[in-house]
Amino acid sequence: MANSENNEEIMQDEPKKTEKSATKSTKKKGGVIQAMKAELHRIVWPDKDTIIKETTAVVVSTIILGIIIAILDLLIKTGLDKIFS
Repeated sequence: MANSENNEEIMQDEPKKTEKSATKSTKKKGGVIQAMKAELHRIVWPDKDTIIKETTAVVVSTIILGIIIAILDLLIKTGLDKIFS
């Protein structure tokens, strides 16, 4: 009776093999490339108008942030110059 209980405990600790792990090792390299091609065909690419709008938003926000950083830099620089002079 004690042996069967020990065997059950040992069996519970062993990881169970799944179908996914078994099929991963049997895949061919060509299958991986075909899967990548299939994924690339599923991508929904944005249209020209969306790209233009998003690019414009990024450029404008970058310019505005650059101006804000330049103004803050100028204020800090003039403040430190007045303190040290």
